Amino acid sequence: MKTVRKIYNSFYSKSTILAFVLLVVISSIIFYDRGFLSPANIINILMKAAKNGGFLALGMTFVILCGEIDLSVGAVFALSGVVMGLVGQVNPVLGIVCGILTGVVSGWLIGFMVTKMRISSWIASLAMLFALRGVILIIAKRSVSIEKGIMRFADLKFIKGVIPGAKSGISILIPLLFLVTFFCMYLAKNTKFGMGMYAVGGNGEAARMMGIDVDRIKMKSFICCGTIAAFSGVLLASSSGSATLSAGNMYETYAIAMCAIGGVKLTGGEGRFSGAFFGIMIYFVINTIFTYLPTDVFTVHWQSIIMGVLVLVSVGVQSEKLQKFKIRKKQVDKV
Repeated sequence: MKTVRKIYNSFYSKSTILAFVLLVVISSIIFYDRGFLSPANIINILMKAAKNGGFLALGMTFVILCGEIDLSVGAVFALSGVVMGLVGQVNPVLGIVCGILTGVVSGWLIGFMVTKMRISSWIASLAMLFALRGVILIIAKRSVSIEKGIMRFADLKFIKGVIPGAKSGISILIPLLFLVTFFCMYLAKNTKFGMGMYAVGGNGEAARMMGIDVDRIKMKSFICCGTIAAFSGVLLASSSGSATLSAGNMYETYAIAMCAIGGVKLTGGEGRFSGAFFGIMIYFVINTIFTYLPTDVFTVHWQSIIMGVLVLVSVGVQSEKLQKFKIRKKQVDKV
């Protein structure tokens, strides 16, 4: 029983998990004849999450927990794939390393502007977004094709993104999404850096008075965010066989929306990576539901409206007034 409770506490994001479970149950009942819970559809949902911003939402959680934001993740996502493709034509290993380093450098630069130059993270990351999109167009005039023979590693089928020996053709992106999620959860719960993020996001001045190096925590958060975005870009370019110049367009907004839906407080200090993960799942379950609906009635624009409403509701639930109301209600109930 203690083990079960310990596992449950690791995923403690009750409202998000409940919303996810209800959404899946209702959808499986309504679309039972369409095989909503079939293995193929479950894999399809997970694959969408891994390819279309799921990793970026996990990276974004780092900076949001610190009370900051990073609008450049979509551009980092695209640039990392392009850099990997160009450098990988000479040396595949160096291509992957350089692709991931683009995210490290981008995160460090934004962190430097925020912590040393005292520029708002909104402005710093927006400037980085424009700059990186410009760099992409300068270094590559068209999509970069990645040679399958060059980028193959000991027949691991890395370029196709298929798990070695798997007959079902499950993409390697799916287990990697889970691994990155668990790794982020571990960092947040079992390291000084993880605890520092919550302290800095909750009250930066109080954290500074407690002896926490606030600037260092923020710098690490931006680097983690950029690194995960670049890692995701490298993975997608590898699995698809090419790096497109417009990849990751608007992914930063999707990532923020997934975090909000997952209960990560956008003002910082509250939220969990497990909640962000279920926020990702909710986003793409809804995305999949729309593929079952008649397109002449429910156009893709309705999906955007529903996502917007979900984000508003999620942020509204996290509002200070509602939290104070809950505290007062508990005090009244005790009396």
